[in-house]
Amino acid sequence: MGGKHLISEYRSRLDKTLASNDLANEGTLKTLVKNQIQLSAESEIEDYIDNIVEKRTKEVSNIIQMLKSVSENDNNASRTKETSHGSWKLKQDTDEFRVMYREGPEGTPFHMLLVEGYVDGPVDVCLCISWEAILYKKWWPRTTIPTFKITCSECLKKVRHGEQICLVRMKVSWPLSAREAVVHFFGFEYFQEDLIVVLFNSISDSESIDVSTHGFTRDGIPDVQDVVRIDVVGGFAIQKVSADRSYFR
Repeated sequence: MGGKHLISEYRSRLDKTLASNDLANEGTLKTLVKNQIQLSAESEIEDYIDNIVEKRTKEVSNIIQMLKSVSENDNNASRTKETSHGSWKLKQDTDEFRVMYREGPEGTPFHMLLVEGYVDGPVDVCLCISWEAILYKKWWPRTTIPTFKITCSECLKKVRHGEQICLVRMKVSWPLSAREAVVHFFGFEYFQEDLIVVLFNSISDSESIDVSTHGFTRDGIPDVQDVVRIDVVGGFAIQKVSADRSYFR
């Protein structure tokens, strides 16, 4: 069986999973998110659990919509959004992966990049590599021209199971100064279809953060010094293909 046929099968299965009723229905998705948070919730957030679940559900729904925006079955719906976002442009397409780009929402400074393909490794190993910030310096690409490399990557705090806050700092080409992002990671598990979705959202210096609204505080998050702190919104999905192969987007 050819590589193109295989990757099309993997892609179609992920598309089907992302479009499933459990993930498309707001009420069902909220129940799944709430059940997961309650498994490791501390007593300090019990009074605010509904607020936190509401916020996380919206974030999970947002990343699912982003991941679905390149689905063949979602093309018609996506066309209605192309005016504000711009259409996806295919940059590279091989038997193992594809890369796409489009402009971010109108009026924002964002650019949108998407890569999807398969990895010869089990889901837990793939998740560990992509989730553990301390490993980023080992596998993120480094380039000399133009300059790019990760100079610092660390976990600032473990919020609870499947949730953490990390700092990633990078060196970029002169005359730009170093950049860094403080990112909140949240992992959503949908084991019925062997799927894990990890969403990440940067934490702004000006954002008001409290246990009652976010489920955590600013404790452990350093003030910005001698770098430019940037915003990041996104995430990724990993789905099991077999015991030793995974598909990601």
